Amino acid sequence: MKNFITGVFTLMAMGFTFAQSNIDVTTQTGNWNVATVTQTGLTNSNTLTQDGNRNTADIDQVGTSNVNTAESIGNRNSIDVDQTGTGNSNDVSQTGNRNMATTLQAGLTNTTEQTQVGNRNEASSTQTGDDNFAYQLQNGNRNQATLIQTGDDNIALQIQLGRRNEATAVQLGDGNIAIQYQGGNDNMALHGQVGNDNILVAVQEGNDNTAMGLQWGNNNQLYQTQDGNGNIALDLQAGNNNFTQLSQSGDSNFHFGAQIGNNNTIMVSQSN
Repeated sequence: MKNFITGVFTLMAMGFTFAQSNIDVTTQTGNWNVATVTQTGLTNSNTLTQDGNRNTADIDQVGTSNVNTAESIGNRNSIDVDQTGTGNSNDVSQTGNRNMATTLQAGLTNTTEQTQVGNRNEASSTQTGDDNFAYQLQNGNRNQATLIQTGDDNIALQIQLGRRNEATAVQLGDGNIAIQYQGGNDNMALHGQVGNDNILVAVQEGNDNTAMGLQWGNNNQLYQTQDGNGNIALDLQAGNNNFTQLSQSGDSNFHFGAQIGNNNTIMVSQSN
């Protein structure tokens, strides 16, 4: 009986230890793949799949209950993930060759989702704070997407369908929403939000379009739509509760808008 009881307590202790441990599942199929995984803390989880040749992955998890799921299907793809804090989640999928995905999360329950389909795409997501959400989708070749979120409860989506598109979004504050969509080639989108509860939507359909905007304050709304080629949109909102809606259809339209103060409204439609 004594041995039986001792055995039961041993099994319970083993189960408790496993429940508090980190989990890593790494699978490599192909040649010359490299994976480095470092887990420090409790109940962190990493699932990594490399299918192809010369793919690299560097995963660092520090804290509690961070989750990373990553896959590289193809050749010479790179994944770099740094998670510090509790309950952060990262999901990255690469299909193609020479794609690069980078994620840095520091805080609580931040979420990043990255999908790359094609070749030589680059995606970077940096989240510092709590409960931020980032989504990056690249389908094509040589696209670049950069996202920085500092604060809490921010949401950002970057979608690139085409080639050589560039998108950068910076959110400093709480509760901001930024959406950048690029369908075409050689488009550039650069937007910043400094403050709280701002909304930004930039849609580019066509080629060689440029959309830039800065929101400095609270509760501002900026909507930029470009359908054509070579259009330029530049907007500044400094204050609170400002509203701008811009539509450019055709080629080589130019818009500059500045709102300094509160409760201003701009509505512009350009076509040719």
